[in-house]
Amino acid sequence: MKNSFYSAIYLVLILFFFASCRKLVDIDSPKNQLTSDKVFADSANAAEAVIGMYTKMMPSFSLGFTSGGMTAYPGLAGDELIQTTTDVNSQFYANNISVQNNTNATMWRTAYSILYSANACIEGVAGSSGLTEAQKAQLTAEARCVRAFINFYLVNLYGGVPLVLATDYHVGGRLPRATAEEVYAQIVADLRYAQATLPATGGVTQRANYYAATALLAKVYLYQKDYASALRESDEVIRSGSFQLESNLASVFLSSSRETIWKLLPTYAPRETWEAYYFVPSSATVTPRYVLTTYLLDAFQAGDLRKANWIRSSTIRGQNYSYPYKYKHVASGTATPEHYVLLRLAEQYLIRAEAKANLDDLSGARADLNQVRNRAGLTSLAPADKAALLAGIAQERRVELFCEWGNRWFDLKRVGQADAVLSAEKPSWRTTAQWFPIPQAEIGANPALQQNAGY
Repeated sequence: MKNSFYSAIYLVLILFFFASCRKLVDIDSPKNQLTSDKVFADSANAAEAVIGMYTKMMPSFSLGFTSGGMTAYPGLAGDELIQTTTDVNSQFYANNISVQNNTNATMWRTAYSILYSANACIEGVAGSSGLTEAQKAQLTAEARCVRAFINFYLVNLYGGVPLVLATDYHVGGRLPRATAEEVYAQIVADLRYAQATLPATGGVTQRANYYAATALLAKVYLYQKDYASALRESDEVIRSGSFQLESNLASVFLSSSRETIWKLLPTYAPRETWEAYYFVPSSATVTPRYVLTTYLLDAFQAGDLRKANWIRSSTIRGQNYSYPYKYKHVASGTATPEHYVLLRLAEQYLIRAEAKANLDDLSGARADLNQVRNRAGLTSLAPADKAALLAGIAQERRVELFCEWGNRWFDLKRVGQADAVLSAEKPSWRTTAQWFPIPQAEIGANPALQQNAGY
């Protein structure tokens, strides 16, 4: 029953995305028709409503919260990226973000708009009389998985945030900040529900699925330092056989990649990913807007194939600029289309390696670490002790997951290295910059919100 339903809504998904169909109303308004009986009257309409939630995650012409912003702005705030132009986004690199910074405010609003969509779908499905219980459970699980994904990035950018679990604007707009522990507890609950509900199939990766929930749960547990649970979840993904490391690094971010656990499809036909559009210059004479820092470039060992495949350089007026090249297609229509990857298998190997190392399974951790290193053309490492092994894993995360969903920025914070590393690299670094500010407009609209320290 589940699999046949999944296939049916997968067909709806393909038609929806590539026709750029936008039938859903703007849900920024408190009055949201997503919860109306008509929208959720039957399985096709309900599936389209849930698909609209994914569409909001890939807005047109925007490095938004889930369409490249999680790479660009944490990359600037950390030690991966620098801009060649000076504008409001320069505040991220300077670690001096104004509470009125419009980019930060847009990121916050976008995240909560997606959460509103997810909650509207959850409520609409629950109140529908035209869906079977199995259909309700599956669509609800997808929405809860998306909700967990958004909350994970919110809590790692801002710390504790309002935990909005319903569409009632008058309630959600007055919520105080939950603690980080409360946000994480909700993330785990949502992902556990998704695991218990979604089918364990690896074929439909453009929708939240069982393995997407499991892979994200592994990451959540790693961040919480629950290493036994992180090991269990990442091990399940790896051992499933549904995914495998691509031997060719040029294939990792393609639509056909066997490494992808969860991805987003394009919603604007002329563009495949917004990272490529913003990161890759349109011609050899155009200066890249975002370039890699010398700190990141120097982190790669000689012979690392990731540097050759995932970084490009151009020389303009005698100045060399290196820029991210994981996504290569500025425009669509190529023979090898790219999809925007949210979760992939290589990260699961590194999660399992770090979990094993912290649980004193050093040989197992080395084996997982070297799976990723060897794929990149590097020789195996054999760190003699736990500290050296953890350092090797951290280094491998840096060069494997660079400019990808803020991983480096979050890693520096979660292992307590942000102050030591960034104070040496950035003269203006301050400890309180580890958290982005709550936008002033949000605090003005909701007196229950409290600002982060240092702003």
